[in-house]
Amino acid sequence: MPKMTAAEAAIRVLETEGVDLVFGQPGAAILPLYQAMRARGTIRHVLVRHEEGGTHAAEGYSRASGQKIGVSIGTSGPAGTNVITGLYSAIADSCPVLCITGQAPRAKLHKEDFQAVDIAAIAKPVTKWAVTVMEPAQVPRAFRYAFHIMRSGRPGPVLIDLPLDVQKELIEFDPESDFPLEVFRPKANPKQIEKALEMLIAAERPILIAGGGVINADASELLVDLAEITNTPVVPTLMGWGSIPDDHRLNAGMVAYRPSTAMATPTFYGATLCSASATGGQTGTPARPLAFTQRAENLSTLMLIRCKSAGFSVRIWASFLMRTWHWNNLSRPPEATGRRDCCPIVANGCARSAHARRRCTGRLILMTSR
Repeated sequence: MPKMTAAEAAIRVLETEGVDLVFGQPGAAILPLYQAMRARGTIRHVLVRHEEGGTHAAEGYSRASGQKIGVSIGTSGPAGTNVITGLYSAIADSCPVLCITGQAPRAKLHKEDFQAVDIAAIAKPVTKWAVTVMEPAQVPRAFRYAFHIMRSGRPGPVLIDLPLDVQKELIEFDPESDFPLEVFRPKANPKQIEKALEMLIAAERPILIAGGGVINADASELLVDLAEITNTPVVPTLMGWGSIPDDHRLNAGMVAYRPSTAMATPTFYGATLCSASATGGQTGTPARPLAFTQRAENLSTLMLIRCKSAGFSVRIWASFLMRTWHWNNLSRPPEATGRRDCCPIVANGCARSAHARRRCTGRLILMTSR
C-alpha cells in the first residue's frame, strides 16, 4: 500500500473530484497542505487578501462553473472565523463550497493554545457538515464524503478542519483504488407528477415561481418549455432571476416588496383586482403585504419550482394564497395538518410549505426545494 502524508492524500482526493483551482490565504497551521499542493502542481492557487473574500470567491466560482465546486483555504483561529459569513451566504443560496482550515496540533486543543478555536462547532449552523479530523487515516474519507454531501440533495457548503500534526503524519492510501462516491439526487414519483399537472391544468389563474435551483440544475430551457406549453406566467425569485429571459412574454417579473417590473404584482394578484394604489402607482412598488390579503382569493394555484420556499418573498406569496403566515414542516403528512390540496413532489429536507388554519382559497404545488 502506497504511503504519503495525509495532506498529500487530501490533494489527491481534490484532484479526482475535479478541483483544479482554489482560493486561499496561507498560514502556519495549513502549510503542510500548501506544500503538498505545490509538490503535486495540479491545482492552481489564487491568493486572496482576506479569508472571507476567499470563501465568497469560491462561492462565485461554484455558481459560474456550474459543475465544479469552489474551494477556500485558510489557516487556524481568526482565519477560520473569517469564513463564517461566506459559509452562511453559501448555505442560504444552496451553493456547494468546500472550506479547508488549519488547526493547532491535537495535543494543544482545548488548552487555549495559540489560535486554537473549535471552528467546526462554530461552523455547524451554517454548513451541511463541519468536522475536525482527528485521525490522519480518515482524512481521505473525510474529503471524499465532503464532496458527496455537498452534491447530494440540497447543495451546500462543508468545512474540514485539519490539525497541523494530522496533515504531516504518514498514512497508507492508494489513489488507484479510491473513487468519488455516488451522489444522491431525489426523484419524483410519477403519480406525484401526474397529480401536480392535474392541479396545474385545472387551475384558472396559475403561476409558476422559479427559484435558483432551476439555474443550478441547468433546467432553464425546460422551465420555459413548461411555461409555454401551459401558457403560465413565471415569477422568478431573486435567486431564480435569469431562469427565464427578461423579455419573454410569460416573464411576469419578481413580486413582493421590490418587484422587478410594473406588471409583476398585478400579474400575481390578477388584473381584475389590482389598482394603482395596490401597486404603488407608476413605480410598481406594492404596499404593505397585509394590504393584499383580501386579494388572495384571485389566485387559484401557485406552483413553486426548485425554490427555497421558506424564503422571504415566497413566504409572502404563499401566505397570500393560504391566507395565513403560519408555516409547517413539509415532512408532516396531510392528515396531520388538515391540508389535502398541497401537493409536494420532491423535498430535499429543507422545504417548508404553507398551510392554513382557516379554509384556503387556493392550492399550492411544491415541485422541489433547491
